[in-house]
Amino acid sequence: MELLIIIIQEQDYPGLSKAFIRSKIHATKIATEGLYLNKKNITLFMCIEKEREEEVLGYIRENCKERVEERQVSEYNGMMMVDVVRSVKIGGATVIVLDAKNMLKF
Repeated sequence: MELLIIIIQEQDYPGLSKAFIRSKIHATKIATEGLYLNKKNITLFMCIEKEREEEVLGYIRENCKERVEERQVSEYNGMMMVDVVRSVKIGGATVIVLDAKNMLKF
């Protein structure tokens, strides 16, 4: 068994969730927020059989694309914090894969 922790942008969630539902892949959804841009994320937790790992990663690759956006961010200029507009990469997915000894449902 594998425990996958998947962090994606909120706007990528609808397509990914539809792919998971069609394939009968179960997950727990938690609303989270990034520190740097304060954008809303979705964090999914799922336990899957090791054989399905590549299938799940394929759905993530198809539905979670990296984009570039102009965003106002706070940066330290040596004397104080200032707001500046920067091109930042957003989207994509962060996936953490852990071995799970077992999964119990009660």
